[in-house]
Amino acid sequence: MDVGAILKTTDPALLGAFGAGFVAFVLLVMYIAQRARVRRLLSERDRLEGVATRAREILATAPDGIFLWDHLLGGITCSRRLAVLLGLEAGTQARYDDIRAKFDEEALARLERHVSGLRGNGTPFDALLPMGDRLLQAVGARAETEDGQSVADIVWMRDVTAVRGEVSGTPSEVTADAPPRGNVSGLDDRHLTALLDAMPFPIWLRDSGLKLAFVNRAGEGVAKSEPEMAMQARGSGQAVSERHLIDKSGRANLMDITEVPLGQLGAEGETTGGTVGFAVDRTEREEAESALKQKSAARDAVFETLGSAVAIYGSDRRLEFFTRAYARMWSLDASWLQEAPEFGEVFEKLREARQLPEVADFRAFKAESLALFGALQSAETDMMHLPDGRAIRRTIAPHGDGGLAFAFEDLSEQLQLERSVNELSAVQRETLDNLHEGVAVFGSDGRLKLYNPVYARLWGLDEETLATALHISEVVDRTRTMVPPPEGTERWADEAWMAQRDLTVTRLLSRAATQGQQQLTSGTVIDFATVPLPDGAVLLSYLDVTDGARVEHALRQQAIAYREADRMKSEFIANVSHEVRTPMNTVIGFADMLSQNYFGELNPRQQDYAIGILNTSRGLVSIIGDILDLASIEAGQLELQRETFDAHAMLVSALNLIQERARRKELKVTFDCPTDIGWMVADERRLKQVVFNLLSNAITYTPPRGSLRLEARRNGDEIVVSVSDTGVGIPTDARERVFEAFEKGDEARAGAAEASEAGVGLGLTIVKNFVELHKGQVEVKSQPGRGTTVTCFIPAGHLGGSVETAEARPALDMGDVPRAEPAPAPQPIPASEAAPQSEAEAAQPRAEPEPEPETRPDGDLNDVFPKPDA
Repeated sequence: MDVGAILKTTDPALLGAFGAGFVAFVLLVMYIAQRARVRRLLSERDRLEGVATRAREILATAPDGIFLWDHLLGGITCSRRLAVLLGLEAGTQARYDDIRAKFDEEALARLERHVSGLRGNGTPFDALLPMGDRLLQAVGARAETEDGQSVADIVWMRDVTAVRGEVSGTPSEVTADAPPRGNVSGLDDRHLTALLDAMPFPIWLRDSGLKLAFVNRAGEGVAKSEPEMAMQARGSGQAVSERHLIDKSGRANLMDITEVPLGQLGAEGETTGGTVGFAVDRTEREEAESALKQKSAARDAVFETLGSAVAIYGSDRRLEFFTRAYARMWSLDASWLQEAPEFGEVFEKLREARQLPEVADFRAFKAESLALFGALQSAETDMMHLPDGRAIRRTIAPHGDGGLAFAFEDLSEQLQLERSVNELSAVQRETLDNLHEGVAVFGSDGRLKLYNPVYARLWGLDEETLATALHISEVVDRTRTMVPPPEGTERWADEAWMAQRDLTVTRLLSRAATQGQQQLTSGTVIDFATVPLPDGAVLLSYLDVTDGARVEHALRQQAIAYREADRMKSEFIANVSHEVRTPMNTVIGFADMLSQNYFGELNPRQQDYAIGILNTSRGLVSIIGDILDLASIEAGQLELQRETFDAHAMLVSALNLIQERARRKELKVTFDCPTDIGWMVADERRLKQVVFNLLSNAITYTPPRGSLRLEARRNGDEIVVSVSDTGVGIPTDARERVFEAFEKGDEARAGAAEASEAGVGLGLTIVKNFVELHKGQVEVKSQPGRGTTVTCFIPAGHLGGSVETAEARPALDMGDVPRAEPAPAPQPIPASEAAPQSEAEAAQPRAEPEPEPETRPDGDLNDVFPKPDA
């Protein structure tokens, strides 16, 4: 269509349509232009939002807190890290006044001075500010563009307590000039560039190609062009950190390098944006941590070596350290303790195991213990008495930032020992004070350590003076008047006493056990003893034996008198017996001649008189012989005439002597002894007298038509001879007395014996003495009314080092000792058999009896004891 023709036409409809189309075209052109402008604005907005996002993520990942005053946009900004570091209640909405309220007057004045210089003149600063028990480093700087336009005033804050140590005195301050301005970034956002360039730690940005797009001044020489870590961070979508040694200013610094993805996503959902990297210098912290670990290890080693029960809880009330002794003391599982349980958990476990003191209100007790965290200012010590009886000393001391250190010591054994020592000391003191002996202990230094009142009283010493720990030489000096002087003098000369004192002191301290007796000038007699003690001390004991000494002296004199009287008695008895025995032998001789009718026939009455005189005289001679034997035994003058003889023949000979008496009382006599019993080495005469006395005594106390038994056997190196009867017996209380001289037993036993048979009570006395002279012993068994058995255990003796039987020595000359053939069994001896020798003659062991008639070496019992009518 021709536009000119249209313009020239005058048709109103055509002109209207053309105008409307032109307007529409103009509007379309304007719409297209405006749409392009909107697209440019949206693109710029997206760019600015990306920059803002990067700035926020950089601030969020920064290890230090930041507060800034924005000069271009106005307003203030507080990072989350700063809000956490200072404990700001308003968080990221906190204002500068909230920061000022966290410092005390001195730190606040320093901060205000530096902030005023920064806000007014842009003066940078680096200062240390104490905040409670922590130490903060504050760094201030002004961010500017390349043409010098101010962008923002920034204050960075960092906790340097672990690096700098505890706050002591006024913290040191370092004020440095602001770092020189510079920008190596191609970014056109000057505000962001100046802000990042002012940071005191290395930081850098990588573009979507992971090439370095920006490096601040602190990051020069730290940021690496190799994108390995950036690729890992973008690929994982998470921050990646590594620790490297970086050579900076000629020094190897240990730095933690971190790459953080910016979070832009591509069409497939993968991360396509760049990364932000920063580095934190860990050199000082690492050195401090290493030193702290070394100190902790040394501390732990010391605690373990000492064996102390120690537990340390941190400010969070969790267990940080414990020793094996702690786990053992409280019976806690070490693996559980290594999980760092809270103090309350340990408290509850100890309560369940009844390892805590019994209290009325456990909740209050626990709350009181928990309140010590952060409140304890100095060490405290108390005692814990546990239900199991243990006594534990507990020491609690503050540790670190609100923590507590516990040290426990089991004093149970120590307290028990102290109680035992105290009780022992009290008992010892009471015992010493109540002893009859005087006791004193002198230490190794020679000074008096211990004494009792008897010691002071015995030596006339003042207890108050003794309590001053006198030296032993001083104690001896104070006893000078009580020690008898040398013979012939009335008092001690000075030189003589000094020599005596030195001798006494040397003897008492010589650590040699001595004892003796001493008489004092007062007449007191004391027994003394010196005993060395293991600790180097010396124990002296003194006992007043004056009364005992006097009694002992009197007894000694009395004993001498008794011995003299006994000697005179023995001599008198011996002399009288000898004088009586001589005429009695004459009487016996004439009586025997009369009874034998040497001077003419006697009528029956005269014959009875002569025999009575003869028997009575012989009995009297026998009694005199027994008295002489007892006197000789008591005087120790009787000697045994040991010889070798056949025990069987000796017993047969003794038994032969009592046959007549047994026949008259119609007693049944049994002899039981093997003919091969063997030989004995002993005094045959005395043993024959022993057997005769036993048999005679049995006959005396056995009623008519009773029984009597003599038996013997060899038992090892002993010959056991026993005599049994069926007589009246011996009461239990009289069995020991029957062996006493002139003892006839009780009245019943004495009444059982006929007047003609009862002796004077020396028979069993002679038996006991003769058996004991042979180193043997006598045993009596009796039942009243049923009889008595007396057993003698006599050593058989040795011939040439051995005991031989009769068959073993057939060549031995037996002389006139009778011997019988072996019998098949023990056989009784008829009471009608007559004895070839009278009993009175057998009762005289001092004179050998007449030879026994009709005895042969070989024969049976009837041959030895022939019948009268045979």
